[in-house]
Amino acid sequence: MSHYHKEGAGIDPCNPVSMLKAQVLKYLSRIPSDRRLSLLLKRNKQAAEACGFTKQKTPSHGLFTHFRHRLGKDGYEKIFLLLLEKHLKCEAVKGEVVAVDGTAIKAYSQRSLDNKTGKSDNEARVGRARRGFILGYKVHAACCANSELPLAFVVGSCNMNEKRFVNPLLEKLKEQGVCFENCFG
Repeated sequence: MSHYHKEGAGIDPCNPVSMLKAQVLKYLSRIPSDRRLSLLLKRNKQAAEACGFTKQKTPSHGLFTHFRHRLGKDGYEKIFLLLLEKHLKCEAVKGEVVAVDGTAIKAYSQRSLDNKTGKSDNEARVGRARRGFILGYKVHAACCANSELPLAFVVGSCNMNEKRFVNPLLEKLKEQGVCFENCFG
């Protein structure tokens, strides 16, 4: 909350917890854009109140984009680790049996002329997916097999083999204090 002012010029800040709840709602409801999320919150009083907004004061789509960029990769990882720590303390997640898998995510870019990278996304790579090849990334996750909740994740380019990410994921689990007995890939 320290990044957000309470006085002076500009509009009143939105509560960052409410903004994060709205981002979770966006992904769980498969809302494709910030613009559609903003419209949903303006039109649906229950959704707005569940996130912590009043119907009269819901954020614009630009504010959601700004929030996501301001929070950044490190901010999302810190939130993930805090939530994981709370779940481990209350034993909602035990992590005795861990499942490791990777999922391809398509990049919003066209292939460049070399047919290996993206035009507007230089970090995206062409790699195998379920049905053929895609340009994008792979999210490699280690999940608790009992609760099905994620314990650790690594994002890599799509052309890298999943075997390369198993050891870093298991090391992350050990750093976070997860004592697993079995691991399945």
